[in-house]
Amino acid sequence: MPATVLVLGATGRTGRRVVSLLAERGHAIRTASRNPGSRQGPVTPVRFDWNDPATYPPALDGVDAVYQWFPIRPDAATEVAALLDDAKAAGVRRVVHLSTATAHLSGEDYPMQEAERLLETGPVPSTILRPNVFAENFSEHPAILQGIRTGVVAVPAGDGRVAPISVEDIAAVAAAALTEDGHEHKTYSLTGPDSLSFSDMAAIVGAAAGKPVRYRAMDPAEFREAMLGGGIPGQVADFYAAMYEGIRNDRAAEVTDDVQRITGRPPVSFAAYARAAAALWR
Repeated sequence: MPATVLVLGATGRTGRRVVSLLAERGHAIRTASRNPGSRQGPVTPVRFDWNDPATYPPALDGVDAVYQWFPIRPDAATEVAALLDDAKAAGVRRVVHLSTATAHLSGEDYPMQEAERLLETGPVPSTILRPNVFAENFSEHPAILQGIRTGVVAVPAGDGRVAPISVEDIAAVAAAALTEDGHEHKTYSLTGPDSLSFSDMAAIVGAAAGKPVRYRAMDPAEFREAMLGGGIPGQVADFYAAMYEGIRNDRAAEVTDDVQRITGRPPVSFAAYARAAAALWR
């Protein structure tokens, strides 16, 4: 049966693809934002503001499922807990939560681990998605995209390996978990088919783009200072610093078959993604 799904972060890299897949499959979608626009086909924008808990119940009214991420904010845990309570009161049947590959391996005070605990013990059956590094960071993240265009990708990943995944595959798993039974109380580690270093990925991108691209391992302190200098809030800089620490320590190197099991098809390889994205780098 068609479902009504509330999508938080509907303009983000995974969110907009989740919206597209749900629309193709005939589901009704509510897209949450502070300043909603007008309805377009099966997509109904609704007002939602993490700063204003009064917006939670109206956005959730009549919703079957919620796709959410954990906002990197000082009061995020309180806000997510309130959202889950309101979701229970509204009769929401399931929540699909976008986490990170290394959330459960970081310290107990790591925000994403706290979010997972809230979901695991919360009032609504939930599915936790732990995606690896987004392949599309190389074409949609402004700093990395600019680095490719100038020939140097610089991040503090050291020699750590990751199993990069296309956001198209993440969206496909999310859409299944949002609209099909059997995914409740499950955690999925979503990866591509290959374990690669950033040097490997830079070489693959360079080969696809037809120009030299190399990787420079930034010093973690340099990376954090650059973020702060660019106006990034401290808690966001801390989040990314912890994520790259996990990568440096090979906590995101494992390849899984979760995408294949859930979608029935193999995940997109990083090389295939690079060939499709090559025009953006030329």
